[in-house]
Amino acid sequence: MLQLKETTYIPDRSFPIHIFYTKDIPVHWHDHMEWILIKKGQARVQVDDVFVDLKNGECAMVNSKQLHSAQILAEDTEIVAIVFNEAIIRNSGLDNTEHLYFTPYLTSQLKLPNFLKESKYLEAVQESMFKIINEYRQKEKGFELMIKSEIFKIFGLAFRNFYQTDDQINVSIRRNYNLSPLLNYLRKHYDQDISLKTAAKMVNLTPNHLCKVFKKVTGKTLIEYTHHLRTNEAERLLIETDEPISEIAEKVGFGSITYFGRVFKKIKNMSPSDKRNHS
Repeated sequence: MLQLKETTYIPDRSFPIHIFYTKDIPVHWHDHMEWILIKKGQARVQVDDVFVDLKNGECAMVNSKQLHSAQILAEDTEIVAIVFNEAIIRNSGLDNTEHLYFTPYLTSQLKLPNFLKESKYLEAVQESMFKIINEYRQKEKGFELMIKSEIFKIFGLAFRNFYQTDDQINVSIRRNYNLSPLLNYLRKHYDQDISLKTAAKMVNLTPNHLCKVFKKVTGKTLIEYTHHLRTNEAERLLIETDEPISEIAEKVGFGSITYFGRVFKKIKNMSPSDKRNHS
């Protein structure tokens, strides 16, 4: 399978989406998600080992690392491929949409249909895809926000109306992996240290089990998650206030300005002083 991996061209890594207009799509896979819209005509679209004939207005939703291809079945067929990285829908786990929907989807715990055909929701999905295409082409001020809003709308429709789940996995997540009390606490008290033992007790897990579950749900360790919360608030203060960096570091929960600087640079790819100077 390795030889089929494609390094897809994304022109702007800070907003990782690209739209291709094409005919046939050779079989391949990549680390991005891809939505294949049949703008006109008819094509046979493959996702993994399933082949489905799609016609004008129908589409396929391909998760990352899924094999996919398309072969036109009519000469006048036009295909639009919307390729985007998960970074567009990720939010560093700072609200529950990531661990309720996107992390399970990206890890295949939640399964959305790969093909949308003859559904009452297809028209709304198609309309949003055309809005994404138009915004990407015109690139007017705020186009990134408009594109993100339509991507979230499509996912919202898909999760509400189409998703298929493994009942046992979902019961396990609801009963044993409910981290909402802890996540809510961390968002409100990010500036305060919390021990692993205290955090585990908050969600009725052992410390070892919490470490595994927290990483699975958020993609981060407890300390990494806390660092993201703290640096996000520090970034806001650096941009919006004239407070000394040392005071900001202390305010968001770092006892050492040196450690604060090291963590901030690792997460934001620049030092706190550079962030302030470039804002």
